[in-house]
Amino acid sequence: MKHIKNHIHLFYTFTYILVLFPLLGSSQVISKEPEDLFVVGSESIHFKSEINHSEYTLYINLPESYGKDRTQTYPVFYVLDGYRIFGTTTHIYNGVWDDGFTPEIIIVGITNSGSKENPTLHRTRDLTPTTIDRIVTSGGAPTFLKVLSDEIIPLTDRLYSTDKTNRTLFGTSFAGMFTHYTLFTQPSLFANYIIHNPTLWWDRDYLYKLEETFFQNNKRLHSKVIFLEGEFNDLPKASAMYEQIKEHNYNDMTIDFRLVQNMGHLGGEAEAINQGMRFVYKRLTISLPEEKLIEYCGTYKDGTYIREIAIRDGQLTLVRPGEVKGANIQVINSSEFSILGRYFDFIFNRDEKGNVIGFTSQLDTDPTRTRTAIKIK
Repeated sequence: MKHIKNHIHLFYTFTYILVLFPLLGSSQVISKEPEDLFVVGSESIHFKSEINHSEYTLYINLPESYGKDRTQTYPVFYVLDGYRIFGTTTHIYNGVWDDGFTPEIIIVGITNSGSKENPTLHRTRDLTPTTIDRIVTSGGAPTFLKVLSDEIIPLTDRLYSTDKTNRTLFGTSFAGMFTHYTLFTQPSLFANYIIHNPTLWWDRDYLYKLEETFFQNNKRLHSKVIFLEGEFNDLPKASAMYEQIKEHNYNDMTIDFRLVQNMGHLGGEAEAINQGMRFVYKRLTISLPEEKLIEYCGTYKDGTYIREIAIRDGQLTLVRPGEVKGANIQVINSSEFSILGRYFDFIFNRDEKGNVIGFTSQLDTDPTRTRTAIKIK
């Protein structure tokens, strides 16, 4: 369970007006205030766009360690339809982070309206890329993409300690369509794209044509992308879209397709967020031959605790007293290791001759809690 964040003061009663307009570019901040939303530590930003003159609300959730180290930056996870799934996204993240499958991140839920009474006011307009006859308010995605790139993201980067190289965009349905649209219109805006049940029928297969046109001019796409489709949604169209992208074989692109079983259009959204987070934040590992792993094997003592490191099935394994299976140790690079299922560094210490003399590991996912063990044999 997360502790109450230190950066939220008088959480339920204190509301303040933020006078930062000169610092925030073209978007005019109307207010920045703590927000309950059933998510402890969340806050909201209400602002008016100078691009389309519409009001928007951003819901923000900051990680456990935020503010403790002013030099630290955090990946940002942008969630479309924030009015509906910001709370769900934050609760899922808390569990996935606690289990060690994501780093600490900032979550930004984007609501296409500044009104709590009518949070969907501009949703259809902003998330649809073209105008179709049956929906007269459609076709505003190009403008909203500019709001996102020129106002929302710069606003977030100026107010918070963000990693500008590690942004993720998540969307479902119309928001999934907009996520797809962003990927093949302005792909460098985000490092990662999670596309759940996109509206693939839109405007006579517009999204297929968009990707095809993009491919004619671009053979490289430096992005991690995951498509997730409900089993009872529109699986044939989704599979066709995935196969079309796979066939184009973009350089530098990592892509995956996942079936959300026994789910339709919205019911699998929580699972899509869970799987999407674990996909985009998964750490890459390398394999080392056993002759390279032997030097790490031995008995290590940490206070009164004794731990063994051995090679099992070609992989380093940490075995605590009483354990049978032990925990696998992944190799991230030549100097960095990780316990399987834990998102933290596991570093072996060496003496002046280069011999392994111990290791330092992080407990759970709290960077302030570490253990150092000495190799005794």
